[in-house]
Amino acid sequence: MRDTRDTRDTRRTGVAAIGKIVRSESHVRYTCQVYGPGETAAPPNHSDYAFGSFVRIPLRAGAAAPDALPDTLAPAPGDALPPFGETPAASAGWAIGLIYDTILLNPAFGALGPRLSNDEQVELFSPDYVVERATLVSILLLGAASAGRDGRPLMAHGVPALAPDLGALVSPLNDDEIRAFHFYSDEPRGKPYLHMGYLPHAVGQMNPLLPMAILRVTERLEALFPEQQALLSIVKRNFAWRLKVQSAG
Repeated sequence: MRDTRDTRDTRRTGVAAIGKIVRSESHVRYTCQVYGPGETAAPPNHSDYAFGSFVRIPLRAGAAAPDALPDTLAPAPGDALPPFGETPAASAGWAIGLIYDTILLNPAFGALGPRLSNDEQVELFSPDYVVERATLVSILLLGAASAGRDGRPLMAHGVPALAPDLGALVSPLNDDEIRAFHFYSDEPRGKPYLHMGYLPHAVGQMNPLLPMAILRVTERLEALFPEQQALLSIVKRNFAWRLKVQSAG
């Protein structure tokens, strides 16, 4: 049976969450169960969890259970990274991840026995029946973001030190947040520049879909950073070559 108790977090905070973390394969690879119809007041659009999309997941330094998560730890609705300047002491910021796979789960598949009612009749006569079909998306963590001492967001590419909790809400990043994650300075008064420091980490996962996801990311960054076309074109050619080599065996 599917647990929908934590959908109240989405309603009370107004966060456009696409779902929740339900399992992990490692410290950096997680599975998010996407909210379905009736599980949240504002179900996510398909584009919110499309292949190659960026998401953020709250990291918590405390050991409280998901049901005890205070309201103040959740991102404010409609904000583009401002919660990093207001992150409470109990929070460790957010993990930034990339959606690189989609799995459709249907436990009823293969059950070829007789049925007493079809899907429409079940919805009419058994409204409390929980549909166990689900959409799952795989997420690779690419880095983390937290609040610095001066209130400025601190970005880090690579493997986050902390891991999300089971039941943590997964929210999509908008264009401003993607820019903030990729364009920043290492020093307070340094000149900002384009960062893609997660590339070695992503390539090291040896997943056949990750190079395609990185290509999708590069195309999106080209639209967000038109002045970086020369650099991003090199990244795109390298990953396109890698895909050709992998397909050739």
